[in-house]
Amino acid sequence: MLKKITLLILFCSFWSCGYTPLYLEKNELDQPIKIFTLKGDRKINNIILSSLGLKEDKNIQNGYTLILNSAKKIDVVSKDKNGNPSVYRTSIIVKFSLNSEGSIIKQKEFNSSFTYNTTQNRFGLSQYQKNIELDLINEISENLFIYLRT
Repeated sequence: MLKKITLLILFCSFWSCGYTPLYLEKNELDQPIKIFTLKGDRKINNIILSSLGLKEDKNIQNGYTLILNSAKKIDVVSKDKNGNPSVYRTSIIVKFSLNSEGSIIKQKEFNSSFTYNTTQNRFGLSQYQKNIELDLINEISENLFIYLRT
């Protein structure tokens, strides 16, 4: 009985606290994006922009300028005794900047990396690297989305 009363009080306190889900309003910024400036890896930039749901609107007069500079790096972390790579690290780096009329409003660098072992099957390894890359890009785009909303 005490657990039910505690649960009811906890539920009522969350009901009236003004909580709104973060992903409810995905396309709402204070001002719309006027210009996108994309540098670096085009595939990474396109995936991030499509996952954020932002659209460029050149017809507006006052708006933000969004600058994305992205890079992908695959490093060999260790090698076996024959000199063949045995452990890789894939890193994705995205530098984000939001400008308005020449002044920087928000600026941050997002970094995400993953370390994994090699396989004998080269095709399987390249597919695994592509999946890791997509996961890292999605992680960065979620972090960027949260950063834009706060």
